[in-house]
Amino acid sequence: MRWVATQYVRPNSVLALRVPDKRGRTLLAPGVVLTDSLIRRLADLGVRAVCIEDKATEDVRVREVVREETKVRLFGMTYDTLHELAVTQFAPHVRAFQIRKMFTPVVEDVIEELRSTGAAADQLSTVYVQDGELFHHSVNVMFYAVTLGLKLGLTRHDLVDLGIGTLLHDVGKLRLDKKILQKPGRLTDEEFRIIQEHARIGYDILMKQGDISARSAVIALQHHERLDGSGYPDRLTGKDIHLFSQVSMVADVYEALTANRVYRRAFLPHDALAILENDTASGKLPSRVMEAFLATVSLYPLGMSVRLSDGTLGVVVVPSAHNRQYPVVRVIEDADGRPVTPYEIDLAAEREVHIAVCEA
Repeated sequence: MRWVATQYVRPNSVLALRVPDKRGRTLLAPGVVLTDSLIRRLADLGVRAVCIEDKATEDVRVREVVREETKVRLFGMTYDTLHELAVTQFAPHVRAFQIRKMFTPVVEDVIEELRSTGAAADQLSTVYVQDGELFHHSVNVMFYAVTLGLKLGLTRHDLVDLGIGTLLHDVGKLRLDKKILQKPGRLTDEEFRIIQEHARIGYDILMKQGDISARSAVIALQHHERLDGSGYPDRLTGKDIHLFSQVSMVADVYEALTANRVYRRAFLPHDALAILENDTASGKLPSRVMEAFLATVSLYPLGMSVRLSDGTLGVVVVPSAHNRQYPVVRVIEDADGRPVTPYEIDLAAEREVHIAVCEA
């Protein structure tokens, strides 16, 4: 199986993994044959990539580090909670003093599944529909943050608070004007000022919920702060920024950079990493958290389709033994799109060829 960007999917391809809707429910199930009309529908919904069966990569099986049933529970709970917190102070399905109680069992399941399977070489993030961008971004950030927290040796109680805080970190955005949030062009100074308000709005919302800890809520307030004081809303520096917020800022920046947005295409993972490393070197991001990121998160997950600099199409089949940020790729098509007898290249050992485009 391999991940393919929706725009490159060919008719009669067979889904290997399900496609979820914005609440995590199954939109298309594994085994569905993708017709022209289904492919167009997926594109219209903003689904950026799907996992398909492929004879050239039939031995490549993408391992879900978080079980599907856990993801469905988590997506549904996150969608309902964020939506209802944004609409009213206390909604019928999200009662005061019960949010942490509601989230804790599923967050604990995620922690145990990530702990038991490991996440370094696997597909941590999810494929999401455009309408569910904020909700799925929140879940993806939570996956990355908990993975980093495990590497940093946080306690189970810490990880639960970190997980809940990252799931709800962007709740303030749901009280902002959608036209500004989804504006495809450059924001004006006033629009950017309004966007910045989401951090304090989200913190205020969460602090009004009786059972959400202050250190979960502070993630909403501080995830856009930077160690050198260049962030917002309070231009905090260094140790004034909570560790959970420091973990979340790295997870949030990487997830945002590698996802498509209305105003730009996704960055290649290694380009996103370069931005994070530059920001770490300049004192914006925490070096300790970045070390954990480099040790645990694979930039190019198993099964990702990639276009190489020589024009050939390949699929990531294993992280490199030399440098895990440069994977081993199995080439399956030549530069003209013709199938070839598959062969593998270790991009860490053969640096004259590199990944030019992610086609997933």
